[in-house]
Amino acid sequence: MKFDIESLNHIPIIDVLEKLGAIQERDKKIIHCFNIINHKNNDKNASMAIYEKTNSCHCFACGVSGKPINVAKLVLGDFKKACEFLHNSFNIPLLSGDEVRIKQEFLRQRARSKNYLYFEKDREYVELSSLEPYLKQYERLNKAQRLKLLYSFIYRFSLTTNQAKKKAYYLQRGIEKLSLVEDLGFLSYKDIKELESLLLKNFPLEDLRKFKVFHKEKEAWNYAFNVAVIPNFDLYSNLLTGFSLRAIDSTYKGVKEVNINCNDICPILPFNLTYAKLKLCEKVILCEGHIDALSGGQYYKQDGKALFVSFGGAFCIKEEVLTLLKGKKVFICFDKDEAGLRGQNALSKSLSLLEINHSVLTWDNHLGKDLNDLLKANQMSSIKVSKE
Repeated sequence: MKFDIESLNHIPIIDVLEKLGAIQERDKKIIHCFNIINHKNNDKNASMAIYEKTNSCHCFACGVSGKPINVAKLVLGDFKKACEFLHNSFNIPLLSGDEVRIKQEFLRQRARSKNYLYFEKDREYVELSSLEPYLKQYERLNKAQRLKLLYSFIYRFSLTTNQAKKKAYYLQRGIEKLSLVEDLGFLSYKDIKELESLLLKNFPLEDLRKFKVFHKEKEAWNYAFNVAVIPNFDLYSNLLTGFSLRAIDSTYKGVKEVNINCNDICPILPFNLTYAKLKLCEKVILCEGHIDALSGGQYYKQDGKALFVSFGGAFCIKEEVLTLLKGKKVFICFDKDEAGLRGQNALSKSLSLLEINHSVLTWDNHLGKDLNDLLKANQMSSIKVSKE
């Protein structure tokens, strides 16, 4: 058994700490330590620092510190168990090609004092038709309220622009029911210049940078232009807790899609998962990207019983959000490439640990790597439930 030490120590330290039970509440620099038995007050006041440059951590209260393997070793008792745990938890193959299997009781025991979300069907849903009254009260709002207001301002502006390029892009992707993309916005270069001015007028520069909208050293938009704006709605209001930007200009050579959020401040729900839809649906199909979720909506009957949602990437799933799906029939429908299959396995394990029954949807890989490929090839009927 040959462990991939280099890959294990490159797993983001924040992800390893969360697996071990650390709680992220404020930001990614200081978090609540998982080693609470050695804290007098269960680490009520966060004491663990994160060092992104060295991918390491240090708790100023109990002394726990190090890179991923060292930290896991402190919890599990020895080097071998630590490596097996990291290989298994993050689906990293051994150098020998063997598969690692460890007991899952360890993860169950650490149901990990996370803030798991549960759907409250009778909770009041708040719909804000105008943001103006809240902009005037901005200084009185807490961090989460400020973030939602800023993201919602950007999103609502993106709905007022010329949507022609956005519509043409999704038609080219086979999304012919344009009603499916009505909730997506669009920003051209000209739109962004106007938006920058409005943002500087209505929001502090510090927050525009802190919430990842502006470049950290400039008074300017930090992303591409000619982008579709894909919203992540708050569960109990029509405000946003995050959004994604999809480059729809074929000449753009950078990253095609980027997620903008501060998950440590507001938990991010998958695209297309909203209060009204979650309340109505019986089946939830978990997709890797929003275009696949739209493709599923294009093909299947729109009776509200089946809901296609997407996470914005194979490894963008937050475990504490999955508990919203309890009581639903859940299906995983990720891309059939290497990253998608690894993400599928990781998601399946998380759902199993949370005791959420689920199945995997599959098809002949030669027909396409994702739902959008199948839609354009008129092969959606080839999808079946895996017997594995």
